[in-house]
Amino acid sequence: MADDTTDEGAPPPEGDPVLVAVDFTADELHVLFSDLHGAPVDRGGWPLPPLADEQAWSWEVGGRIATLFAVNGERRSALAIAVAAPGVVDPLSGRLVDSAGQPGWEGLSIVEALRRHFDAPIACEGRTLAALQGERWHGAAQALDDVLYVSLRGVPAAAAVAGGRPVRGARFAAGQLPAMPELTSGEPISDEELETASGLLADASALLDPDAVLIDGEEHHRSRLIPLLQRVLDEVAPGPRVIASALGEGAALAGALRMASTLAYEGERKP
Repeated sequence: MADDTTDEGAPPPEGDPVLVAVDFTADELHVLFSDLHGAPVDRGGWPLPPLADEQAWSWEVGGRIATLFAVNGERRSALAIAVAAPGVVDPLSGRLVDSAGQPGWEGLSIVEALRRHFDAPIACEGRTLAALQGERWHGAAQALDDVLYVSLRGVPAAAAVAGGRPVRGARFAAGQLPAMPELTSGEPISDEELETASGLLADASALLDPDAVLIDGEEHHRSRLIPLLQRVLDEVAPGPRVIASALGEGAALAGALRMASTLAYEGERKP
């Protein structure tokens, strides 16, 4: 444990409280501290080892956040902590009900696990929906209230907002794309994959009638899919614009930061 005093024996100076955004996948963890206005204060990224259960996850992730708090020699506190997690999340309980990360994470109680380490408001959301909210905040979907967001990275997944509200489904699993081809990183998208993907996304867009369909993925994948999907939509369900994401792999962390900001603001309003 880091020493909590200065060389003269006095406690370290107290820094301003921060918003804490956390984004993790099966093998990576990213943490961002910002001030109340969203300006970055500190950040860190680490590989994640195999974490067999909730306790192991809690100590690894909680420890990394705590280390970042201590790294600049100031005593900081968290105004709010928000987490973007891989898979289907119950946002009411903060539990990972269907993990797209490591096998031992099924049913992981993310919010409860972090509350063992931090006395702050904590919330959790799935990475795909967090990424969409990040794009609405500081990315390609600003000022749009009806958006379909599609990630082509790894296992394909989608998220949507309608009238500014997330579309979650009865079991919070809206946005899964089981028939969508899983594209191989670094390899071109085949004509067959392109045809399947454009057909599936055209159907989803026709169902939701969004202002925009936002596509995230590797450049050589989305550069072929976006113009084809736009042509298909113009023919079968005209109206939506098909556009590339602006934040890329950083969108989920941006969405978590936005969530932390909202959480802190709501906490301030409570009597």
